[in-house]
Order: sequence, then C-alpha cells, then structure tokens
Amino acid sequence: MIIILKKIFAVFAALVLLPVQAFAYDVINLPDSMPFAEALGIYDVNDIASATICDLDANIYKNLDENEIRDFYYASSNVTVWRKVNPTPFRGICVNFTTTSGSKISYYFESGIQIGTYGTDNYICYMPAKTDAVNLSYLQSEFLDKKDTAYGGVLWNVCTTKDFLKLPDAEWAKHEMRTAASRSLLPYEFTGLYGRYITREQLTELLANFIVVYGNYSSIESYMTATGTEYINGFFSDCSGRADSINQLYALGIITGKTDTEFDPDGRLTRQELATLMTRLADKYMYVSSDNKCVTSDKPAVADWAKYYVGWNLDHGIMSLDDSNKFYPYNPVTVEQAITTLSRLYSIVNK
Repeated sequence: MIIILKKIFAVFAALVLLPVQAFAYDVINLPDSMPFAEALGIYDVNDIASATICDLDANIYKNLDENEIRDFYYASSNVTVWRKVNPTPFRGICVNFTTTSGSKISYYFESGIQIGTYGTDNYICYMPAKTDAVNLSYLQSEFLDKKDTAYGGVLWNVCTTKDFLKLPDAEWAKHEMRTAASRSLLPYEFTGLYGRYITREQLTELLANFIVVYGNYSSIESYMTATGTEYINGFFSDCSGRADSINQLYALGIITGKTDTEFDPDGRLTRQELATLMTRLADKYMYVSSDNKCVTSDKPAVADWAKYYVGWNLDHGIMSLDDSNKFYPYNPVTVEQAITTLSRLYSIVNK
C-alpha cells in the first residue's frame, strides 16, 4: 500500500513540477519558505549523479537506484519547506545527494535540509510541514524494512558553514547577539531590526520564545497545553490578527494591557516596563526576593510601581546604569537591548 501511494504521489508531483529559479541566499532576507528543490539546490533530477539513504547512528547505508532517486525527487521537489533555527546536530536517517558537478547535500527526515549555521551551535534548516514530511517518509520506511543495507564506507554528513547570523552595528551588542543566538533566544526574523525600538507585541513574541526554549517545548502552544493554562483569543480589542503570544502572556500573568480592554501592540516599551516584565518572567523559574532596592541617581524619575522591579534587575546584572549612574526609566527599548536583557536573564535562571 505504501509503495502504491508513493507512486501516485510521485507521478502527480512530476506532472505539476514547475521550473524554479536559484535563490541567492541573502544574509538578511533568508525566506520563510521555499520549494524543496531550491533548498537542495538541485533543479533537475538529471543533475543527480547518485544518492544514498543513510542511518548515521547505526552507520548503515543503501545506494538508491535511478528509479528510487527519480521517485523521491519528483515526490519532494515542489514540496514547500519552512525555515527553522535548529539547535540539534543533524543526526538520524538522511538522503545524501551527489550532483553531476560533485556537490553534496543531505535531507534529514527529522531535521530537514541544512542551509547554513546561525551563530554558534545552531543551524538554519528548512523542513517540510508535518503532512508533507509523512508523505516523504515512505523512503525511510522502505529503508528500515529492507535487509540489503551495507555497513560503513560511504557515510558523510554535509555541514554547511555559511553563517546567516546578521550582527548589529553597535559593537557592544555583537557578543550579546552571538550569545543569544547560541541559546535560540534570537529569532531569525529579529536580526534585521536590532537598532529599532521594540514594540509591545514584538516583546511578547520574544518572551514566549524564552519560555519555549527554557522549557524545551516545541511551541508556546505546547507549553500552555502542558501547564493547563487557558487563554482567550482576541481578549484585547486592538489586537485582532496580532500574535497569539499577546493573549498567552496575558493569561500567564506576565503582561498587562494599557487599559482593561486595549494592549497597544505597536506602542514602544520603556526601560522600567521591561524591568517589570523581566522580573515577572524570572518569578516563574526562581525565587524573586523582595529586598532589592532601586539605587540610581535618577531614582525620583522611576515610577513608584516600578522601583522594586528596576532594583531587582540592577541587583542581578540583567539591566545596567550608564556612567552617571542613571537608569533612564522612560527611555524606549531597542530590539537588541531587549534580546540582551533576555539572554542575561537566561544566565540567571539557568544557574
């Protein structure tokens, strides 16, 4: 039955196969998605000289014959694959392609096609949606069922070294962004926004990502389900079509609205507001003491409700003062400042 479905899927894909143009991978604008063939960099099945399917963990492989190569290529080439930052080294079962020009590229059934690296200890890869991944897994199933595999000899693991981590212009922020990227705390889509003022909506996305990364969840939705936390979609009247993280972070008690009914998603975030959110987030992972004091030369400018939160962040080195010992509570926060603050918080709660 699997083989019959595979043939039908492959024939249909071959009929609708359209030519694709090579994408010039841009360090800033790596797309959200692309066709499978484009991620491979193989636009014609006749450009494939040979292919193997390998289990890197078991150190076994099988050479694919011409029909198997064509079936898989036609089944996969127009499938859409989606960009993901993947901190897990590429292991498991993969299909290794060697082109007529001698280039090599791999597709891993569990982690997709590696395009390059993302800072340190992270990868940029493109993965198909779950339904498409299941459709392509027939080759993996056949490989595991067959006995004509060989041991060792031709296994290789393509490691694309081009780094797609765009660094900020500010010198102080370069190391901070490398650190955040290595921890998966820097979503790719934020790398072109470093110097811009962060919006309230964007900050909820970064906070949600922190929760996912720290708890090793697949998504913030998975975290909400695992913790039994319910949230109301469209709770704020001015957030229609906005990120779900707004509603989720509100349900978790980390963020609040500007009013009872409005969140102001495009509004800027002040430093004292950021200090408040960092403290609330930290409270979910560690003991947050109550004896921290706000000691700054501009303490009178800090709102009374924010003094404790500012003090806690300063005491823990999460936020800092300038050379004149000022905090500037009403200054807006940039994207690179918000990411730096979250990365420092990660160091504190991860001790």
